[in-house]
Amino acid sequence: MTLDCAPSGRNGSATITAKLAGETLACESLNLTKAKQRADFIKQVCNGRPGIDAATVEAELLKAAADLAARGNGDAQPQADAPEVDVSHIIRPERFIVPEVSGVAIPSMMPMGDTVAGRWLWYLRWQDGTRERRSLASALDLPGNGGRLWVHPQPAEPGPTTRPGWSAGARRRWLAGEPAPNAVDVFNRAAELFARFIDLPRAHAPGITATAVCWAMLTYVYHAWPAVPYLFIGGPLGSGKSRLFEVLARLVFRPLASSNLTAAALFRTLHAAGGCLLLDEAERLKQSRDPDVSEILSMLLAGYKRGGAALRLEPVGDSFRPVSFDVYGPKALACIAGLPPALASRSIPITMFRAAPGSDKPKRRIDGSPADWQKLRDDLHALALEHGPTWLELADRADVVPRGLSGRDYELWQPLLAIAAFIEEAGLPGLVEPLQAHALEVAESAKDDAQPDHDETLLRLLADAVRYGERPTPGDLLARAKDGESGDGFARWTPRAVAEHLKRYGLATAKSHGKKRYTQVSADDLVRIEESYGIDLGTNDG
Repeated sequence: MTLDCAPSGRNGSATITAKLAGETLACESLNLTKAKQRADFIKQVCNGRPGIDAATVEAELLKAAADLAARGNGDAQPQADAPEVDVSHIIRPERFIVPEVSGVAIPSMMPMGDTVAGRWLWYLRWQDGTRERRSLASALDLPGNGGRLWVHPQPAEPGPTTRPGWSAGARRRWLAGEPAPNAVDVFNRAAELFARFIDLPRAHAPGITATAVCWAMLTYVYHAWPAVPYLFIGGPLGSGKSRLFEVLARLVFRPLASSNLTAAALFRTLHAAGGCLLLDEAERLKQSRDPDVSEILSMLLAGYKRGGAALRLEPVGDSFRPVSFDVYGPKALACIAGLPPALASRSIPITMFRAAPGSDKPKRRIDGSPADWQKLRDDLHALALEHGPTWLELADRADVVPRGLSGRDYELWQPLLAIAAFIEEAGLPGLVEPLQAHALEVAESAKDDAQPDHDETLLRLLADAVRYGERPTPGDLLARAKDGESGDGFARWTPRAVAEHLKRYGLATAKSHGKKRYTQVSADDLVRIEESYGIDLGTNDG
């Protein structure tokens, strides 16, 4: 008989699985420091099995308890002279990618008499090609002198309804040596499913489909990147936003679909389980006076980059202590209205359109062929595990990003373009260049949308004044703006508001003859603004 021990909490708590000749006899979460819990577990193991010695089982449980204490599990304090742990060796349990090994945690349900019990199993693919399954533990030793990976946070045992994503049959075949899925085949099948259920304008369909498929693939490997783009799915009522969410929910890694979860439920769930958030009806994110919405928005803004966390005060006895919740990961947001500007800058927009008259795509039942979805999910899991070091290399590829995409646009599009390059090099020519063109078009459009109309009007008025040798005050510019075609939009503006808006572009006033004027704005300043913000200020006229 063997005992598998996986730490599952504090004060010596662990999930203990007893096996005999491959058969699971018992699987329980218990506190190994409690004699009664150990006795109940031993009774369950030995009941009706005279060949199993209770004293031997007790000795093994005590040994496991001692091992947990020695490894610093629970509330044990580290020794002052203990070696410091490299934070790069702290991994999340559900999915991790390091040069030596790529791993994913899958929930497994085990029969326990008249009920079932869940446990987490790690599926590991080592650098030498070895495939392995083992119980999820608090640490994983690397080969040679590679050291140890430490797991945080420790997940609670999965409930009976927790879906594995990767089917049991596919996992068995993978362990038995089934060849890795072909990346081109996986991409094409995913693209076909998008095309089958989503109606897109013909001119934009290839770019949007490639974006959505590469993003879905990214959800399985985003751990290799320092930042992950969000998807913003917009469009009028009835344009198919929810339909696209339904497709994504069947493809992405560990989907968490929500439209009304509280902030606390969201950041605790993301911290505990990881995965991909699908947040529908995101209009409420503009309700800045709602404290819960403000918390959700701050969590979304933080979760764009690795290490992004929600910091909360948690009760401990009669006081509180700060606790950090890991919220990094891919997120898709859908709404009719736009997103708050800071969140929009972290998102790749996909604009949906109503299906053409007579189209039968909205009528097709998405779950009409569940085996197709499951096969695709199985292949996505296997593909992600098989190419661990490749994802790390792709995260550093700059050659796939065209000139014209820099700063935040580079961060948004580099992961998708790198994955597209991986697929193209696997045998699908002509994928990267159209996606690059689509990225440039989307980035340019987003830049135009993000540029306030008022700012553009003020910049053009100032540029005109500079060309004629004038040095206007903010009040002068405001008066001219009110006299223009868009004058109604400046009805409540003040000269101070004009100065504050233009200061964002590096244009400051200086005191001259007792008034603050734009005396130091040069033609070079105007050219810089044209190039940086894509606004035509007429610097090349005449």
